[in-house]
Amino acid sequence: MDAAWLQLSHGQSGPADQVRRVDAPNCRLMVLGYCGATDAELASVARRVGRGELDALSGVGGSCVLIAVGPDDAFVIGDLAGQRVVFYTHTLDGDLLLGSHASHLAESTGKVVAPDWLAAYLTVPRASDLWWTGSPWRGVHALRPGWALRASRTGKVEASPLVNLDEPLSDLHTAGAGLALALRHAVADRVSGAERPTADLSGGLDSSTLAVLAARATPSGLSAITLEAAGVEDSALATSIAETVPGLRHLRWSIPDSVLPYSDLDAVLVPDEPTTFAANAARTTWWLRRIAGLKSDVHLSGEGGDAVLMALPSYLGDLASRSVRQLWSHALGWAKLRNLPSHALVRAGLALRGTSYSDALRTLAVQLVTSESTPRGWATLVTWLGSSRTVDWLTPEARALVASKLHEYAGVAVGPVVPGRFGIGDSTSWLSLIGFGRGQRLYADTAARLGVNHHAPYLDNEVIRSCWSAAAWIRTTPERAKPLLAEAVADLVPASLVQRTTKGDYSGLAYRGLKRNADFLHDLFTNSELAACGLVDEEAVRWTIDTGVAGLSIPLGAFDELVSTELWLRAQRSRPASQPRPKEGHLARTR
Repeated sequence: MDAAWLQLSHGQSGPADQVRRVDAPNCRLMVLGYCGATDAELASVARRVGRGELDALSGVGGSCVLIAVGPDDAFVIGDLAGQRVVFYTHTLDGDLLLGSHASHLAESTGKVVAPDWLAAYLTVPRASDLWWTGSPWRGVHALRPGWALRASRTGKVEASPLVNLDEPLSDLHTAGAGLALALRHAVADRVSGAERPTADLSGGLDSSTLAVLAARATPSGLSAITLEAAGVEDSALATSIAETVPGLRHLRWSIPDSVLPYSDLDAVLVPDEPTTFAANAARTTWWLRRIAGLKSDVHLSGEGGDAVLMALPSYLGDLASRSVRQLWSHALGWAKLRNLPSHALVRAGLALRGTSYSDALRTLAVQLVTSESTPRGWATLVTWLGSSRTVDWLTPEARALVASKLHEYAGVAVGPVVPGRFGIGDSTSWLSLIGFGRGQRLYADTAARLGVNHHAPYLDNEVIRSCWSAAAWIRTTPERAKPLLAEAVADLVPASLVQRTTKGDYSGLAYRGLKRNADFLHDLFTNSELAACGLVDEEAVRWTIDTGVAGLSIPLGAFDELVSTELWLRAQRSRPASQPRPKEGHLARTR
């Protein structure tokens, strides 16, 4: 095989040590991203793949893309969390292009925006298997997490599932032991060669666990950073934790009003795809530049902890099939915590038990087209898809477009596309995870552009496998916050951290930022690009802005996605000269 069969160009978006290559008979294996495997272990994988054992690729850990090139075929697989997305397209000449950035590949397809993808992404985020294989650009596709893309020398390209996780049958103790091992390995391997490692220390269980593990694995010490906001208790809790950990240097940074959410949106670094954090770009940029100023060579973040450690409330549908008594027990617990009627949760669990995924897709499609008002509140999360809270600002044309995609998908979807025999809770949580991972890659990409080597260990393959080894109702209970992580680190971190039952609420910052930047947001949704695409009713968006400014609750997550998508579209129409194009990352071409 000659080297032209699979070429890499444009370099990598991360540190140079995140590109590795090993050769074996009939297989050249390339690893792009973080992988804790030794060279000998990777060589073993390459030999197995060279013998035709393709499933060897599914067992590689870390958070990376694997490219295995043989005499006649090339195989590509990304990570389980969807943080390392593999995009692909065909040129007019028939060449297959693979890349880590959709926007770069789109240059080979004419850079035509795909409004139907944008509409689905904004409207049904929890149905990520519906929109995952697309991108904001027509003709640019994405490989599902856990799937392998096979490209033959003859030009044939096909994607098929490769990873098949075991059925989640582990008890809390067994799964916790596996998670503890995975986290210790993920943290120690990253910081062992670092000279100036840094980490988040929010005061919450996720990031604080990583900071404690990193401090203990770093002889030279670790700088752990806490963001302080008025009225949020996290800073005091983080301080109490830091005082108990030798070698941990605690830095407390107050969030200035100048970087409140929705500030300086006209100066946002343009990401590869729309992403929620763009609405908080000012704070993100301020934060990352300060970390870069510490000369950090590895920064650990607790991002992704919620996505892997807790299941969505839809797991109550599993309990309705498993044990009505257990369903009542969980429903009573959640009802007490959230001041809800327990019978509403029980009814929702029982109803979900008898609802197929395809029926849920069709029901949501009907609700979109008829503009039917969907119920709101925590109990509505006990569903396959949640409820669409963006209907108010979607145009009838956009709703019809998404409804058509939902009906079409319902006709072929036996169930959600997940890598194993999962129940409802594990399936919906998986779809939520890969939706989160796809956005998280953009955060890491922005960090790299600002000089920060950003890592989210909770999104490593081994960590995910450990979490999904226990069923949803085991790792999520009303009695104990994140019981799986608490079980895993009970003997490793301060007791005060494991026993914490509260979580900091930063939504007050969002509403302050909304009020402070209302005029800009009004202008943003006057003659907006989303309206030009026929997707959004600008008047409804401006009404939402005014509602938030008045101090009333609005769906902040969905609104942030809307703002971010508008900013992304505007950047595609006219990229300011002051904003250089981001590094494209890894790019491959087959001939």
